[in-house]
Amino acid sequence: MYSKVPGAELINRLKKFTTFMDMADDTWRYIFIFNPVNIYYFTGTMQDGILFIQRDEEPVYFVKRSVERAAEEIRYCKVMAYKELQDIKNELALNVFFPAFVDKSFVTIKLLEEFNSQFEFGKIYSCDTALNMCRSVKSKYELDILKEAGAIHADIMTNIVPELLTEDISERDAALLIFNEFMKNGHQGIVRFERAGMEFQTVNVAFGESSLNIYKYDIPAGITGLYAASPFFGSSKITLKQNDLITIPSVFGVNGYHSVCTYCYAFNSLIDYIRRQHEHCKTLKDLAVLILKSGAKASDIYTEIMDNIHPEIQGTFMGLGDSTLTHLGRGTGLAVDEFPIISKNNDKPLVENMVINLGFFSSLEGYGVTGMQHTYIVTAEGGVSINGQADDVIVAGKYL
Repeated sequence: MYSKVPGAELINRLKKFTTFMDMADDTWRYIFIFNPVNIYYFTGTMQDGILFIQRDEEPVYFVKRSVERAAEEIRYCKVMAYKELQDIKNELALNVFFPAFVDKSFVTIKLLEEFNSQFEFGKIYSCDTALNMCRSVKSKYELDILKEAGAIHADIMTNIVPELLTEDISERDAALLIFNEFMKNGHQGIVRFERAGMEFQTVNVAFGESSLNIYKYDIPAGITGLYAASPFFGSSKITLKQNDLITIPSVFGVNGYHSVCTYCYAFNSLIDYIRRQHEHCKTLKDLAVLILKSGAKASDIYTEIMDNIHPEIQGTFMGLGDSTLTHLGRGTGLAVDEFPIISKNNDKPLVENMVINLGFFSSLEGYGVTGMQHTYIVTAEGGVSINGQADDVIVAGKYL
């Protein structure tokens, strides 16, 4: 599955980005990109370095390590070695009268201070809005990778995972079996976030009320995890029992791009109360997919869903109490939390070929979290799932 990003794809991305920059500030002249994911988006390689983009000039990728690999993987733009920021300053000899633009959502205060202590720009602005808009709308090349990741992901979750869930297996051991299946089928082995400090380790497995143990990853499905310092995978002490509700959020990545989903399972049988709760979530999901159209405002989608919550899941939809989420999902691509966010505060209209993961959950005291989450492509007709349509609770390899 390893492949280099086509040169034409990279050139088109840069053109799209500079167009968004022109719309934001048509006087821009210098841009410095620090985030390795953003650098990969424009160059096709991910090294320790800084990408410099100057208006009407060929970009330059300054690399500390590894220059050789960057030169091998990159399809366009210059690659130059550097050891200190002073080396870049000397090479570029920029007119610091003009402001610099950087990806501020990634750059720490310390790094920004070190950077400007060398360059001494009078003004430093953010280019994050242009980056977000550029990356949020996927090309055919990106959509093809996402569809590939989603198809493999859905197959594993619907056809393989149910057979791995056996009585008395621990959450941790089940997670490791699933992770192994992911790796055998081409998973990239890492999950990337835009937000600093956010973490998720490919797959979490929660049996019963374990999924009510919320941690910082912002979906309603929580997990007990290994221990406080590593709230991931699952507990080695919690084992699967008859009639348990099983909640499994997971991410499958191919060539940098992520398929995000959550599937729910029941061991042996499913009680009617959970079934009804799950059906209410499914009804909201079906509504959201219909209105996930290009031109629709994210805030309108959120409001429409919240206005149609069934009374039976009022107070349990998307979490309990102070842990209730105030969004339904986020953009997905090279990170799982890209722009846009589907929330009441985002009035931006969706654009065709945005890719968004949407979740619909009910948190049930005494039972755990039920619901579903899939990744969708925004089209003029509504959302199209890349990772399956299996929205029912799955029991021992068959649908209820």
